[in-house]
Amino acid sequence: MHEIAHGLGPAFTIQGGKQVDIREALGPVYSGLEEAKADTAGMFALKWLLDRGVMPKDRSEEYYASYLGDLFRTLRFGTGEAHGRAELMELNYLLEQRAVTTADGRYIIDYARIPVALAQLAKELLEMEGAGDRARAEAWFAKYDKLPAGLKAAMAATAGIPVDVNPIFSFPDKVE
Repeated sequence: MHEIAHGLGPAFTIQGGKQVDIREALGPVYSGLEEAKADTAGMFALKWLLDRGVMPKDRSEEYYASYLGDLFRTLRFGTGEAHGRAELMELNYLLEQRAVTTADGRYIIDYARIPVALAQLAKELLEMEGAGDRARAEAWFAKYDKLPAGLKAAMAATAGIPVDVNPIFSFPDKVE
């Protein structure tokens, strides 16, 4: 759903009476906003599929847990590039909305709140991108661009867990 959601949004905006590429209009914040938009709009679309019986509704908690797990996985790489910056902003927003809370160093998903919070966040990001509003996007990311209390300790506790899995296949590397 993330990759499909990249296709949402405009290719350009109008500024000063001229057509401007959306990347140019948003400037350096574009990449982080685009990744966050794809994450949140993708989860919104997943909820739409759940609500219409296309995806099994009894697995919705798994999907939200997987989404949150991916946020943490990406954050382990740091926040210096678009994906990490997007994930940090998303996590902070979800914490602010109490869709995710913390207790004893663990993160807890409120399964009633998270779909609503993700829908609100997707709407906000789509509006920023649609308007090509650089100032609004920069202010938004500045507001949510801080490591939450306890995240460093939580990340340190996972230092011994591999970030990625390197699969070993039963067939030779060279397939002809």
